[in-house]
Amino acid sequence: MPNRSLHWLPLLALGLFQAALSLGATPPNVLFIIADDASQKLGKTYGCDWIQTPHIDRLAREGLAFDNAYVPTSKCAPCRAAILTGRNPWQNAEAGNHQAFFPSQLKTFSEALAEAGVKTGKKGKVWGPGIALTGSGENRTFALPNAEFARFLKERPKEQPFFYWFGSINPHRPYKLNDGKAQGKKTTDIDRVPGYLPDTELVRSDLLDYATEVEAFDREVGELVAALEASGEAANTLIIVTSDHGMPFPRVKGHTYDDAHRVPFVVRWPAGIARPGTRVTELVSLIDLAPTFLQLHGITGLAPVTGKCLTDLFAGTPKEDRSFVLIGRERNDVRARPGAPHGLGYPARGIRMGNLLYVRNFEPDRWPCGNPELGITDTEDSLWKRFERAAQEGNPERGFIDTDSSPTKTLVESLGTGNPFWEQSFGKRPSQQLFDLEKDPDCVHNLATTEGEALARLSSRLETELKRQEDPRILGKGDIFDQYPSTAVAPRVGR
Repeated sequence: MPNRSLHWLPLLALGLFQAALSLGATPPNVLFIIADDASQKLGKTYGCDWIQTPHIDRLAREGLAFDNAYVPTSKCAPCRAAILTGRNPWQNAEAGNHQAFFPSQLKTFSEALAEAGVKTGKKGKVWGPGIALTGSGENRTFALPNAEFARFLKERPKEQPFFYWFGSINPHRPYKLNDGKAQGKKTTDIDRVPGYLPDTELVRSDLLDYATEVEAFDREVGELVAALEASGEAANTLIIVTSDHGMPFPRVKGHTYDDAHRVPFVVRWPAGIARPGTRVTELVSLIDLAPTFLQLHGITGLAPVTGKCLTDLFAGTPKEDRSFVLIGRERNDVRARPGAPHGLGYPARGIRMGNLLYVRNFEPDRWPCGNPELGITDTEDSLWKRFERAAQEGNPERGFIDTDSSPTKTLVESLGTGNPFWEQSFGKRPSQQLFDLEKDPDCVHNLATTEGEALARLSSRLETELKRQEDPRILGKGDIFDQYPSTAVAPRVGR
């Protein structure tokens, strides 16, 4: 284990517990729980009464609930790569794309933890879809071997700190059609449908099916916490519950709006949270996790990270500049747009500052969800039957590939061009978008042409930060993201 006597000095604000750590006591364990495609508005913690998450709500009461936690990109693989490295997607070379090859030279916090003597393990999804190989061509596990949590706790040496990653498959699609109604949920329980989706019985039923999957995730959280508490390790274990991006509905997953990027983020650590039961309003990004985990274990030497350690927020004494967070996307699903051997992406970057969200779309002539000729049209009467048949055949609809297949997607596609909901989800977007999240949380009213001062201010700050981070896209070299090979087109070995 590394010498921690100096590395722990920045943590003294956490009180006597951290002071003891600086003298060599065991650092905290970490139980990291991440959902696959869960939006922030889940359970009572985040003001959603039609999704029941009692286990997550309990952790929030006993710890901290973050109101402004963001993922840097809203697609699984590039977001998880950013979490693992503590760097924004555009700093991770080809791992900034979906369906990518993970660069062997990019070291992850989990590998650094394992090298420092932390017991590591996982169940479920860590990174993907894509291929991750070592420099010698072997499959890369990110130093997170498979292990059931209860057995992992039992077999680990008691004096050895642990890090455990639980990657749920919930609430990723596909869903069992009408499962929400079958479980007694009512579409009238939903207080509001987001303004970018049509408020129909079909959409509400699809949202109820999503709710059952989120509730399944909450039960997994409860089981993990129960196993932890039975082990006697709960007091000195940092639990984090979050998601890799927003729900798999049109205009959310894979896109650059607030619902796509703002995620639940609940933390419990009995020995290290200064004021449990409070809410954190500061802007944070999931790239902040890597430096947090490394600092808590006194580890240095990882490649430069962009994220900021969260321990000051755990202590209730904010110190870092958290006046903004950055978001963006490059190539998601590769068959959405022809024009390159592995498909063209839809490059965008954004910045959240105050109540404003600014988005720059670098290629506004491209279609954000894929070219329309890949889409479908139909009448609403046949939507349910056709979607159900396709799902049963294991071949769900794949039009507009940069949006997951769903009854809601099929409905919105059927509305056709010119319809406001179709245009919101699938239509071309202007080069600049500006939204007031306090007045317009659904991001449906673009203020770019009326709020010139705010637009210029956020645009300038975005450019400054992206240049500082050496983003190829802002430096005029963004085509590199379209040229990176994709595992979905031509799998290969030896990275």
